[in-house]
Amino acid sequence: MMKLFRKAAIVGFLSIGGILLLSPGPALAAPKGQLVNALSSDISTLDPQNHNIRVNYIVGWHLYDNLVYRDQKTLKIGPHLAESWKIIDDNTWEFKLRKGVKFDNGEPFTAESVKFTIERGLDPKCPQRPSVSWVKEVKILDDYTVRILTEKPYPVALDRLANYQMLPPKWVKEKGLEFIATNANGTGPYRLKEWKRGVHVILEAKEDYWKGAPAIKTIIFRPIKEIATQISELMTGGIDIVRDVPPDQIPLVENSGIARTSKAPTLRVVYLLFDSAGRAGKSPVQNLKVRQAISHAIDVDTLIKTVMNGNALRTAAVLNPQHFGYDKSLENPYPYNPEKAKQLLKEANFPSDQPLRLVTYTGSIQNPRALVEAIGGYLNKVGIKTNINVFTDIGMWDRLGREGKQNDMHIHSWGSGGVYDADALYYSYFRTGAAYCYGSSPEMDKWLDDARATMNMEQRKKLYYNAGKYINDQALAVSLWAQYSILGINKRVVYEAPPDEFLRTFEAKLKD
Repeated sequence: MMKLFRKAAIVGFLSIGGILLLSPGPALAAPKGQLVNALSSDISTLDPQNHNIRVNYIVGWHLYDNLVYRDQKTLKIGPHLAESWKIIDDNTWEFKLRKGVKFDNGEPFTAESVKFTIERGLDPKCPQRPSVSWVKEVKILDDYTVRILTEKPYPVALDRLANYQMLPPKWVKEKGLEFIATNANGTGPYRLKEWKRGVHVILEAKEDYWKGAPAIKTIIFRPIKEIATQISELMTGGIDIVRDVPPDQIPLVENSGIARTSKAPTLRVVYLLFDSAGRAGKSPVQNLKVRQAISHAIDVDTLIKTVMNGNALRTAAVLNPQHFGYDKSLENPYPYNPEKAKQLLKEANFPSDQPLRLVTYTGSIQNPRALVEAIGGYLNKVGIKTNINVFTDIGMWDRLGREGKQNDMHIHSWGSGGVYDADALYYSYFRTGAAYCYGSSPEMDKWLDDARATMNMEQRKKLYYNAGKYINDQALAVSLWAQYSILGINKRVVYEAPPDEFLRTFEAKLKD
């Protein structure tokens, strides 16, 4: 998220943004060539709102457009499907929409598209609800003017809309949910040619894309679960881009002769989350002293050196240093101290014969197996046995998390969806009733609610400090680190690692 500012500053920014019209640029040449991206898992759906999974987002970015767009170099939000916007009052945003844009089937993009897509996300069962839950009502003024009304002032509205993809209402209503889960109909730079589950997703460039045709004609996404296989194919030319190259594999890629690495600091944080609320059933981790003991048992600094080869930053109360609301004073509340851990376990009467479940997943966490095994080793040293599992089915992992079935301890990562604000993480993981919340309190709920309903920067900082301190005091999670995005890229490809981890290879080019 962008830093907050007073209302007058917002109006000034928006009035400037309001005249920044993004004109469609004609392609310099017809799209040509092919680029192959490796994904850690297959996509689970093509429905832009019926998931919360990064690989789905990545493919979706190529097929669908958002109202506004964050430039990956400047990180500033500018016009996209919305040509301009302004604040009418504290609770009303008005957007002027781009004319002449059509979905793949010829259905025009209009204010009705915006109203339908946002209201669809307000369904309590929609995984994308956090992106639009701040919306009270969407009003259509005319075909190309829409107003979004909020219950309270909402400082991260543009950040949310920059990651929310628009759908054609008539098509969705006529075809139904099952059809749109396996088909696409967007305004984006590519159209779907084929999705063969477990094999590939093939996209073809639109020469008549409203911003101008992309440079590459065909983009292919291939699901390859094992990172070693991805890197092997990168070095033999079968894959052009690999996400999340393990830090210890950087020299291998750099010395391959065919590929290079590109690295950028990201918003993604990695942390061990406890089921302190008991959503998945009774567990020893519902005892504060057990959670504190586990926190003391893990040597995070050594893990950064060994598992990540130094390619990570310490976090504080789960937040990334790039998040608004981050406070370094909250870093490392439980220093590595195995003897202290043993003492706390003794005080808690911890049942040493009862293994705790310790799980994580492949996809967004670098070196997940090495990480979970290393943490299991630390816990074993203080007398905690673990049953370790690494999910390769990211859809199942996400579903279990949302349904409250991830018991004991689970290592998560969260990329904040390109929102540079504590709201993106805290509200999803520590607000009572949120899909991924496994520990909170009425006080925490109030701090988080108040922080997303005021434009006062200093007040929000204090509220997020309170929330972070509560996370530390109650040991709701073990803050591990913030990841770098490390891409392995074929040298014929002109592209660099994005700071928000969303591969936008529609911006890539191929060298002649």
